[in-house]
Amino acid sequence: MSAPTDLQRGDRLQRRERVAALVHTSSEWTRQVLFGVAEYAAAGGGWDLWIEPRGFYENPRLPADWHGDGLICRMSNPEVRAAVERAGVPAVNVSWAGGHRPNCPQVASDEVACGRMAAEFYLSRGFTRFGFVGPPPGQDYTDAVERGFRVGLGLDDGTGGGRTLAVFPHPPASDRLHLGAERDRFLDWLSELPKPVALLVWTTNIAHEIVCLCRDAALRGGRGTTAAADLRVPDRVAVLAVEFDPLLSALSPIPLAYIDQSPRQVGRRAAELLEAMMLGAPPPETPILIPPRRVAERLSVDAMLEDDPEVRRAIAWIRAHVGQPIDAAAAARAVGLSRATLERRFKQALGSSPAREIRRTKLSLARHLLGETALTVAEIADRTGFLHTETFARFFKRESGQTPGAFRRRPD
Repeated sequence: MSAPTDLQRGDRLQRRERVAALVHTSSEWTRQVLFGVAEYAAAGGGWDLWIEPRGFYENPRLPADWHGDGLICRMSNPEVRAAVERAGVPAVNVSWAGGHRPNCPQVASDEVACGRMAAEFYLSRGFTRFGFVGPPPGQDYTDAVERGFRVGLGLDDGTGGGRTLAVFPHPPASDRLHLGAERDRFLDWLSELPKPVALLVWTTNIAHEIVCLCRDAALRGGRGTTAAADLRVPDRVAVLAVEFDPLLSALSPIPLAYIDQSPRQVGRRAAELLEAMMLGAPPPETPILIPPRRVAERLSVDAMLEDDPEVRRAIAWIRAHVGQPIDAAAAARAVGLSRATLERRFKQALGSSPAREIRRTKLSLARHLLGETALTVAEIADRTGFLHTETFARFFKRESGQTPGAFRRRPD
């Protein structure tokens, strides 16, 4: 597929294509995709874009009198597929559901790459036991994320050693992206898994439910009424969501880590492909897959796997006091050790140091606050334990390679 020429783009300014978006607007992921579409369209003069706000379980519909030039859609159900057929105009599918079709090519996040990225992240943190909570069967998604996860863990080619992967068995008729009536059955399944276990979870909604279930079980277990205290998040159960919803993360008792799938890039590439097709280019023979950017680390995956009890206590103290101007000497005093002894124990247990753990914890919190809140840089400096904004800015640039402002303005 070649990009539109300047002459073709100039022609767009004269006639403004009419494009409909058959995409629900209830999730942050789909809204970010639509932002990407809008950004691309605006850069070339704009489209007359028709969209009707819809929830996840509602089917977007084209008005009977709509006549346009192209469609951006989620080919997630028969109604949308029928609407694409009836419209008879170029269309692009931005969903994992529906796949790649000659009349509706796919531009989507790379599912296999997402699974592999999750595996590589967890392996780098020292996990050997894993769980996967995928989409319910009734949603008709593929198992490509699970496949990538298995490949990344080395479970299909014999390189996985003693690693294990358990997959939660959704009931065959399940068609909702939450646990619903299966909460007790899920808790039984999770309780039986060897710990510590690293979970990869299809949606933020289910990840949020899991954190709440585990927290409740751990609290009840702490009172001696159940053995489920072994479900503490993140030290016994780490939780990583495949996609991100900032509202559910904010509502979660523990901030949720997620895979940054670069949804705005999905939207921009989908819009670019649609424009080329509206100008007469043939659809690509294979899907256009957008690689994920990173694992956005949050507390839900910040497990302490080391066996040294003093190191564990020091890390817990660092997390609890991350908003204060702490140092390695303060951490050592908090656990009753000399600084030299604590540094030696860190080196033996983690190959790291208390000072590095303090920097890592502060940087993780700073990234979260910059990326997902409207707090000023000065307010974030205060919340991460820096007495001066300038000191915080130098720290952030040194540790991340970007200024706080550049990180906040980074393209998605």
